[in-house]
Amino acid sequence: MIFPDGWDSDEVKRMCGEKTDKYTLGACSVRWAYILAIIGILDALILSFLAFVLGNRQDSLLAEELKLENKGRIALETLL
Repeated sequence: MIFPDGWDSDEVKRMCGEKTDKYTLGACSVRWAYILAIIGILDALILSFLAFVLGNRQDSLLAEELKLENKGRIALETLL
């Protein structure tokens, strides 16, 4: 639900009751909006931390053969 006119608009008064005013919510609440915003922020922080950790560990997860093969390619490319 979007409130472009504020809490005292006709649409909000129809949904939340006549006790709504500019700074009074009446029968409505924004509790779930805050909870979901906090969960979204925590989710973004956890996933970015996980991506950073796994990105740094990627070299150690590669097989030794692939590491040697890549080193050989890099050496060959620098010679050419």
